[in-house]
Amino acid sequence: MMSTTITIPTDLEERIAARAGSRGQNVEEFALETLAKATEIPSLRELFADVQQQVAESGLSEEEIDKKIESAVNEVRRQRRA
Repeated sequence: MMSTTITIPTDLEERIAARAGSRGQNVEEFALETLAKATEIPSLRELFADVQQQVAESGLSEEEIDKKIESAVNEVRRQRRA
């Protein structure tokens, strides 16, 4: 296991300690859990990488893409009302 030291502002330290305490955890347990969760959640860039690639390969302009999205949204709304 790796050991790392970070410097954090006092107000953040107090918030971390309070949150850890409210969960019955010490600061280290809370920090490890929080960091683990943060690294499990994909970033928006990761989530939309495939879409971004498809857009780039499509050759469509931003205006054309906006129109397609708006059309699709309108179709879903129309279907929900039916």
